[in-house]
Amino acid sequence: MLKIKKSSDRNRSTFDIVAKILREVEEPTGITDILSNCNMNFKQSGYYLGFMMSSDLVQTDAMAGRVRYHRTEAGQEFLETYDKMILMLDPDIFAPCLT
Repeated sequence: MLKIKKSSDRNRSTFDIVAKILREVEEPTGITDILSNCNMNFKQSGYYLGFMMSSDLVQTDAMAGRVRYHRTEAGQEFLETYDKMILMLDPDIFAPCLT
Protein backbone atom coordinates (compact mmCIF):
# COMPACT_ATOMS: atom_id res chain seq x y z
CA MET A 1 0.00 0.00 0.00
CA LEU A 2 1.25 3.47 -0.87
CA LYS A 3 1.74 5.79 2.08
CA ILE A 4 1.14 9.49 1.62
CA LYS A 5 4.34 11.10 2.73
CA LYS A 6 6.00 14.38 2.20
CA SER A 7 9.17 14.17 0.20
CA SER A 8 12.08 16.54 0.38
CA ASP A 9 11.24 17.63 -3.16
CA ARG A 10 9.30 20.83 -2.43
CA ASN A 11 7.07 18.99 0.01
CA ARG A 12 5.21 17.12 -2.71
CA SER A 13 3.39 14.03 -1.53
CA THR A 14 3.96 10.66 -3.15
CA PHE A 15 0.57 10.99 -4.84
CA ASP A 16 1.54 14.41 -6.22
CA ILE A 17 4.73 13.00 -7.71
CA VAL A 18 2.99 9.94 -9.17
CA ALA A 19 0.34 12.20 -10.75
CA LYS A 20 3.02 14.50 -12.19
CA ILE A 21 4.82 11.54 -13.77
CA LEU A 22 1.56 10.13 -15.14
CA ARG A 23 0.79 13.47 -16.77
CA GLU A 24 4.24 13.47 -18.32
CA VAL A 25 3.98 9.96 -19.78
CA GLU A 26 0.66 10.38 -21.58
CA GLU A 27 2.66 9.64 -24.74
CA PRO A 28 5.78 7.43 -24.75
CA THR A 29 8.46 9.46 -22.99
CA GLY A 30 12.14 8.91 -22.26
CA ILE A 31 13.74 9.07 -18.84
CA THR A 32 15.52 12.37 -19.57
CA ASP A 33 12.24 14.17 -20.22
CA ILE A 34 10.70 12.66 -17.09
CA LEU A 35 13.69 13.78 -15.00
CA SER A 36 13.66 17.35 -16.22
CA ASN A 37 9.90 17.92 -16.48
CA CYS A 38 9.12 16.31 -13.12
CA ASN A 39 12.08 17.94 -11.35
CA MET A 40 13.59 14.67 -10.16
CA ASN A 41 16.99 13.04 -9.98
CA PHE A 42 17.81 9.62 -11.39
CA LYS A 43 17.53 7.86 -8.03
CA GLN A 44 14.08 9.34 -7.35
CA SER A 45 12.84 8.48 -10.81
CA GLY A 46 14.02 4.88 -10.43
CA TYR A 47 12.12 4.55 -7.19
CA TYR A 48 8.87 6.04 -8.50
CA LEU A 49 8.95 4.42 -11.94
CA GLY A 50 9.71 1.03 -10.36
CA PHE A 51 6.80 1.44 -7.99
CA MET A 52 4.51 2.62 -10.77
CA MET A 53 5.48 -0.28 -13.04
CA SER A 54 4.84 -2.82 -10.27
CA SER A 55 1.44 -1.18 -9.69
CA ASP A 56 0.65 -1.30 -13.44
CA LEU A 57 0.37 2.49 -13.69
CA VAL A 58 3.08 2.73 -16.38
CA GLN A 59 4.65 0.37 -18.88
CA THR A 60 7.81 0.48 -20.92
CA ASP A 61 8.41 0.05 -24.62
CA ALA A 62 11.76 -0.20 -26.37
CA MET A 63 11.73 2.00 -29.44
CA ALA A 64 14.87 2.29 -31.56
CA GLY A 65 16.95 0.96 -28.69
CA ARG A 66 15.60 3.46 -26.18
CA VAL A 67 13.26 2.76 -23.30
CA ARG A 68 10.08 4.82 -23.34
CA TYR A 69 7.55 5.00 -20.52
CA HIS A 70 3.81 5.44 -21.07
CA ARG A 71 0.82 5.33 -18.78
CA THR A 72 -1.57 2.43 -18.75
CA GLU A 73 -5.34 2.42 -18.46
CA ALA A 74 -4.89 1.93 -14.70
CA GLY A 75 -2.60 4.97 -14.71
CA GLN A 76 -5.26 7.01 -16.46
CA GLU A 77 -7.85 5.90 -13.90
CA PHE A 78 -5.48 6.83 -11.05
CA LEU A 79 -4.98 10.29 -12.55
CA GLU A 80 -8.72 10.89 -12.98
CA THR A 81 -9.40 9.77 -9.39
CA TYR A 82 -6.51 11.92 -8.10
CA ASP A 83 -7.94 14.99 -9.87
CA LYS A 84 -11.39 14.32 -8.39
CA MET A 85 -9.91 14.00 -4.88
CA ILE A 86 -7.98 17.25 -5.22
CA LEU A 87 -11.10 19.03 -6.46
CA MET A 88 -13.14 17.66 -3.54
CA LEU A 89 -10.51 18.69 -0.99
CA ASP A 90 -9.83 22.12 -2.41
CA PRO A 91 -12.22 23.36 -5.13
CA ASP A 92 -10.27 26.63 -5.42
CA ILE A 93 -7.35 24.77 -7.00
CA PHE A 94 -9.22 24.39 -10.29
CA ALA A 95 -11.27 27.60 -10.06
CA PRO A 96 -9.19 29.47 -12.68
CA CYS A 97 -9.64 26.55 -15.10
CA LEU A 98 -13.42 26.62 -14.77
CA THR A 99 -13.91 30.25 -15.68
